[in-house]
Amino acid sequence: MTRILKAVCLNSLDYRDNDRLLILLSAENGKTVARIRSIKSPKSKLKAAAAPYCYAEYSLSEKGGYSTVTGAEVIEQFFGAWTDAHKNLASGVVAEVLEKFTAENVPAENEFALGLRALFAVNYAEGTPYVHTLKFLLEFMTLIGVDIADAELSRRTAALFAAAAGADGGELDCLEYEVEEVVGGILEAGRIISAATGESFRTFPALNAFIR
Repeated sequence: MTRILKAVCLNSLDYRDNDRLLILLSAENGKTVARIRSIKSPKSKLKAAAAPYCYAEYSLSEKGGYSTVTGAEVIEQFFGAWTDAHKNLASGVVAEVLEKFTAENVPAENEFALGLRALFAVNYAEGTPYVHTLKFLLEFMTLIGVDIADAELSRRTAALFAAAAGADGGELDCLEYEVEEVVGGILEAGRIISAATGESFRTFPALNAFIR
């Protein structure tokens, strides 16, 4: 059985000698774990589709309860995430949060839409990419039922959250906050999510270390 899945690759994990396991997110199926074979071969035609953040139409072969990628038509590669360290970190936060809070074979229309919009903004909007990651986190917290009102925030952080939550499109690039403040807002949002859900994240400490 073969099915077509329009999905974003959230993660790509080494598997055996030459293969990888892709964590794919689609609106209709939520999270899907799919093997992609011989991807480390120089002759592989699927390398682009095996990279994190790739948005593609994947062809999956289904057998014995396992999925294998047999083909892919790349829609968007998000090259900015691989040429700019800040965009890579900003995209990584989005991808990890989506991976943590979606489930296999459970539709994720809202999560998928939020994540895809954030990845486009992080990679192509003007200004610091971190404002778009912060906007994503604030919207995602609302989606999963985490109430920011329950958190103790400084006046400045509360103002940043309100400004980011209320801004759209190019307005986000014009927020009058330093990059360090926006990153601090992302880290605070991460702490709020962790406190409310018990989840821990590898990207938030990495972001903190990189900025410091």
